[in-house]
Amino acid sequence: MPAAVTEPAASAKFYAGLPVLPDFGEVARAENFVPLPEDWHVATCDVRNSTLAVEAGNYKHVNTVGAAAVTAMLNAAGALEIPFVFEGDGSAFCVPPSLLEDAKAALVTTQQMAQSSFGLELRVATVPVAVIRAAGHDILVARVRVSENYIQAAFAGGGMAFADRYMKDPATAALCEVKPGSVAATGSLKGLECRWQDIPSRHGETVSLMVRALAPDNRAATAVYREVIAKVREIYGADDACHPLTPPLLQLSATLSARQLGNEVGVRAAGRGPFGKWLWLMRARWFVVLGWFLMKFGLKTQETDWSTYKETLFRNTDVRKFNDIYRQILAGKPAQREALDAWLAERYARRELVYGLHVTDRAHMTCLVFNYSGKHLHFIDGADGGLFLAAKAFKKRAAALAAG
Repeated sequence: MPAAVTEPAASAKFYAGLPVLPDFGEVARAENFVPLPEDWHVATCDVRNSTLAVEAGNYKHVNTVGAAAVTAMLNAAGALEIPFVFEGDGSAFCVPPSLLEDAKAALVTTQQMAQSSFGLELRVATVPVAVIRAAGHDILVARVRVSENYIQAAFAGGGMAFADRYMKDPATAALCEVKPGSVAATGSLKGLECRWQDIPSRHGETVSLMVRALAPDNRAATAVYREVIAKVREIYGADDACHPLTPPLLQLSATLSARQLGNEVGVRAAGRGPFGKWLWLMRARWFVVLGWFLMKFGLKTQETDWSTYKETLFRNTDVRKFNDIYRQILAGKPAQREALDAWLAERYARRELVYGLHVTDRAHMTCLVFNYSGKHLHFIDGADGGLFLAAKAFKKRAAALAAG
């Protein structure tokens, strides 16, 4: 597929001008993707040594940092729509040249917060689309409607995965790294909230799933993804039946403890010192109590109708995504997971796909709230490591295929 050709003035509005696919299943059709403009860049970040952090029980810190990067980037973009993907221990974005410097500043802000608040080292890099294409890969993008308020980006072509490898490979990392001190940290982390308890699975299990088709041809690969999506629906049922959240189970932090609200405090009060963090903790506690009251009694305020807020939240969730790899968080029964695992194992044995699964009993949610009337987005992952540990199983299977 040829690279997209755009006039410089129109380049920044490329993504906003794409048609919106009405259903997630449409990502399994190659014809629905369009090449990213040649003058764009991929901005990406991930937590170094995230394995150690997750194994130490700090998976919520890792998730929070990845979500904070999205918050900072969306604040930097303002009214400009940009495609992005949240991947648990990091995030990736496509940005036009007009946003590149602000994107770097936003990610450096997140980088400094990650270190000062959580002791995590965030790797930050940018890679031109031209470099990705010169290496034989492409970035194809589509827009998918998740809800009335949330349109999600989907990626194909292998370019986003290449950018991730390019950032991490010691041979090329220095070519794209945004080095500390090279950019002033001017981004805003306003909007990130972590005020909800983990959500227990109504069916017993919360499964984090990731699958990559192995066919080298894009159209053959999308045919595999159509089969995977259909099989998940056959085993787990309709989207709402296997959704890891359900409004009645959504509960705000019950203890108001510094531990439970500490992720939000770490992000929003970064660099403010102990007293500043205490003030933000008091603020967060107050809003938890206020939110409980407004939703309990279904009150209306000037900003929103709180009787429907949980339902809107439920719809604005990031439970499925496609970034050359299909990912989904599912609520289901052990028998359903066993059936899916058996089917995937059979296709893996035939070298048609590689996959990873992680099982826990609840989901974890990190929220981006720009206003309560509808512009809010909620990242969902399995608790205890979720997609990160699914990726670990995924990489183990991929390595076994490569060795065999």
